[in-house]
Amino acid sequence: MTNVITIDGPSGVGKGTISEYLSDQLKWNYLNSGALYRAIAWVARNDSINLDDIIGLECASKNIEFSLKSKKLKIVYKNKEIGSLIYNEEVAKIASKVSSKPKVRQSIINIQRSFKKEPGLVAEGRDMGSVIFPESQLKIFLTASIETRAQRRFKQLKDREFNVSLPALIEDLDARDRRDKERKSSPLVIPEGAFVIETDDLTVVEVKKAVNEKVNETYGTDI
Repeated sequence: MTNVITIDGPSGVGKGTISEYLSDQLKWNYLNSGALYRAIAWVARNDSINLDDIIGLECASKNIEFSLKSKKLKIVYKNKEIGSLIYNEEVAKIASKVSSKPKVRQSIINIQRSFKKEPGLVAEGRDMGSVIFPESQLKIFLTASIETRAQRRFKQLKDREFNVSLPALIEDLDARDRRDKERKSSPLVIPEGAFVIETDDLTVVEVKKAVNEKVNETYGTDI
């Protein structure tokens, strides 16, 4: 059976940093499920698809090619690799709305599960441990207060020279949290049996250490 580690949690909690670290250490495949929704959001914006046009959004999801390249996600649309184009706040806001559509979520379940390949998979998102890979041997849930997450995002964007305000980021994260937790399809929950890490007062190094210990405990291997 192929091993899967899921890492779930709300927006801005550091799922990507920890997931990439783990996949690199273990030499496992890495699925950033949020990137799939970002890709659909990018296509919706690029092709002027109304977010209420469910059929249009479903078609967009089916016309995007998702594959693994060097164990990480490769995204191609109309023969163009768009992976580098989907990581900005505008696309993220659209993706949050797109991901709340049940039929859109349903349309990419099989795509997400197709990444479960040897030697193993680290999958991050909002419903990886609860819906997509409930059989996962190790489920991790990262959490932090909205203020902590906003501060982290604020610093990231400032470092990239984006003009942002902290109150606006808090408001945006609050809206995303509510959409994630209140949607009818695959709401954000702590998966059954998940190892919860509250990261407010932890450094990245400390979070990695806690995750390492849980991986070692689960698989009997040092990383």
